Amino acid sequence: MSTLPPPSGPLGGTAGALVRYRVMAITVGTGLAVLCFVGVPLQLAGDNKWPWTSVVQIVGPLHGFLYIVYLIACLDLAGRARFRTVQLLGMVGSGLVPGLAFYMERRVSQRVKAQLALGADAPAGPVANLWAALAGRRHQ
Repeated sequence: MSTLPPPSGPLGGTAGALVRYRVMAITVGTGLAVLCFVGVPLQLAGDNKWPWTSVVQIVGPLHGFLYIVYLIACLDLAGRARFRTVQLLGMVGSGLVPGLAFYMERRVSQRVKAQLALGADAPAGPVANLWAALAGRRHQ
């Protein structure tokens, strides 16, 4: 049985979670903007007939799938960076309002980078505490 190495530092894995979140926020924000500002107007202009509905038919399900992946990235980052529930809800809601994902991505990135800048002085997050608890149990 192989064991995973514990995350390094008190905010172990947070930098990687931030990158995943940023990629998904930009992707979901772009998809939602295309859907709302291109697809829906084309669909309305074309009286809900093909080929005018093709953008909504392609981008809609793709955005829906990517939004689920975005939710997972939000949960991962929120857990590692010790976000409050209100902050997590803001991140989740930004994937539903066109344009808000870009603003929220910038705010979240600034906050997490400030935490990462503290380095070893940052208080331990839940993932580091979990690894410490598991390591302590193994030695007993």
